[in-house]
Amino acid sequence: MTMTRIEFLRGQTVSAANKCARAPMMPMDVSGEPLSLPERKALGLAKLFETMPVYIGERERIVGTRTLYTPLDGNADGHEVFGYTLFAGAKYVNDDDIARFGCDQSYRNRTHYTPDFGIILSRGIDGILDDTRNRLHDDTLMVHQREFLSSVVIAYNGLKTLILRYADEAARLAAEEEDAERAGELSEIAAVCRHVSGGVPRSLQEAIQLLWFAHLGIIVESFEFINYGRLDVLFGGFLGDTAYEEAVELIACLLLKMYDQADLNITYLGKYAAQLVITLGGVLPDGSDAVNSVTMAFLDAVDLTRLPEPELNLRVSKCNPPAFLSRAAKLTVSGCNFVSYYNDDRFVDSLIGRGIAPEDARSYAFDLCQDINIPGKGDFWLCGHPQLAQLLLSLLDESCDYPDFNALLEAYKKKLAEAIAGTVAGYNRAEAHLELYANGDYDAYFDGIRNHGMPPDRGGNSPMAPLPLLSALYHGSTKQGLDVAFQPYPIRAKGLMLGTATEAINGLAAIKKTVYETKQYTLSEVREACKQNFDGERGQYIRAVLWHAPKWGNDDDFVDSIAVDVLQFGLRECEKYQTARGGAILGGIHQPHPVPTGSGIGATPEGRYAGTPVAVTLTPESGTMKNGPTAALSSAAKLDSALIQWNMCVMVNYFSSVFAGNEGAETFERLLRGYFAKGGMQHQPNVMDAAALRQAQIEPEKYKDLIVRLWGVSAHFVDLPRNLQDEMIARLG
Repeated sequence: MTMTRIEFLRGQTVSAANKCARAPMMPMDVSGEPLSLPERKALGLAKLFETMPVYIGERERIVGTRTLYTPLDGNADGHEVFGYTLFAGAKYVNDDDIARFGCDQSYRNRTHYTPDFGIILSRGIDGILDDTRNRLHDDTLMVHQREFLSSVVIAYNGLKTLILRYADEAARLAAEEEDAERAGELSEIAAVCRHVSGGVPRSLQEAIQLLWFAHLGIIVESFEFINYGRLDVLFGGFLGDTAYEEAVELIACLLLKMYDQADLNITYLGKYAAQLVITLGGVLPDGSDAVNSVTMAFLDAVDLTRLPEPELNLRVSKCNPPAFLSRAAKLTVSGCNFVSYYNDDRFVDSLIGRGIAPEDARSYAFDLCQDINIPGKGDFWLCGHPQLAQLLLSLLDESCDYPDFNALLEAYKKKLAEAIAGTVAGYNRAEAHLELYANGDYDAYFDGIRNHGMPPDRGGNSPMAPLPLLSALYHGSTKQGLDVAFQPYPIRAKGLMLGTATEAINGLAAIKKTVYETKQYTLSEVREACKQNFDGERGQYIRAVLWHAPKWGNDDDFVDSIAVDVLQFGLRECEKYQTARGGAILGGIHQPHPVPTGSGIGATPEGRYAGTPVAVTLTPESGTMKNGPTAALSSAAKLDSALIQWNMCVMVNYFSSVFAGNEGAETFERLLRGYFAKGGMQHQPNVMDAAALRQAQIEPEKYKDLIVRLWGVSAHFVDLPRNLQDEMIARLG
């Protein structure tokens, strides 16, 4: 039987057929060019676009791939290993820059952005260039504004060149192609590329192709974690008379493009780090239903591609048609463990409650770690990440002399309040310092670096590492003449996330039960046992008692009341503060990277051993979910949703047998709707079989398509390092 186009392209993608066109980046130096730092960065980017090999694979309809990379020594399980950024080999910062800033931060790579690709889809590259050139005519512009706008022109002209190179390559291949049907497709690709090199898309194919080229340019510029936003909303206006089956195929081609670097390795996950998120569903800015034919086409296309990236974050609103959630539920129970669900109505209300305009609140999308952003209008990543478990250990190191549990709890909340205040203050100092540069007060900005130890960067991005391509897809950037490093966009809120929450909640509950109620141990004995990592016979006995104390995620008010008290206290503390530029501090609860995070934390009072994994956000600790998934979701639903604007993940690992049979999808749908009806906000399901995971460790070649959700990221199970595989199995008990 002849393979369909998508079946063929999926095989090409997972086998990395495009690696035949990859080339290591040759050293490039534009640091001596008589241009400003931002212009030199843009020039280096443009030169990459002029020289990177172009590649159009067999039967492709959406074209473009990253072909230049910075190789590193070694490899991992046959995967090539490469650097985060192409600019590791493209020098644009010179000695004068380094003397001025006091360091070299060209390596900086700020991530977790969600641009508004609607800007380029509505204006086209020529429209962006026209807007930027017109802005340059303003004689009141300061030096850094003029430099930035000039860098945007250079960068987008470079992107235009890359797209035209693809048009020429498609035309060349069409002329050589003997198959008339494929020659026609290649000619169409050439025409599409030539048009979108400057013009506004006129069809779904042109819109998808332009968005992909824009994203490709951005990930060459900054490499990772630049997310796609609400693609069903963005593409909905371009559907026109495109047949539904044609739309599904085009979208599937795009999804495969989004996975075409998966054979490369740069992270401890044993894979590349560009995992990105598509947001679907929810409501439109006016509050009406956002689900359209493109939404459903995405779900059908995902069923064809079935790869762990990109992930789907689904906004589920009461306005949405039942078919939306029903179709998604079928994907989930079939093992597509890269689909997350969000209570759209609750998140919108919570954002509005913190001062976000309704039309913006209804437009939210996500970045990689499930954190909310407003595409092109706000960057909520990140002003602080207090670690609740570490705060508890630190408190007990200071004193174990608390007459009752309430005294301990109040002392802990005071410490949490101090941690939140401290991290916001530290962020605001950096933001206020960077604002000096944005306002043209260069002397004060550089005085802060030379005499007051202020770094040039603000939490990751730096004036030494500008991002002109990305910046032009943010509202206010061109108008204000400012790179995204300076936050020129209209929404100035930032997020603060409370980490290691499950361990802290369980630790407090275990202390309350064993120290203050049953009085089996003193607080000092518990802390000392933790310091000794429960070593020895007595330590093991203490650990057993602590571990069998009530645990979060079982719909047990003994624990859940502590969680509600502590977490809502922390979230309300966030509301007391603003950023240096007057934005709200948005509260969230989030803990990614359970294995490396746990490796740096000592033993904790609920009985967790030192160095072992922590739970993902508000997920029950491994082996403690005794009353099933409904109880775990019920515990999470007790938190006041009005206090959570940014993140709140509950990941439940379901045995595949739970949803076996013809009514499995309906069962999951009822469970999710019940959770949302109680006030639950977010759910990341994993549908797995422990026996299959263990067998996959023995015979990985037979389980290549087995997908698991780790936290905000998903992966093929067999591609993960053994320690991460073991942690996933442990979650199933």
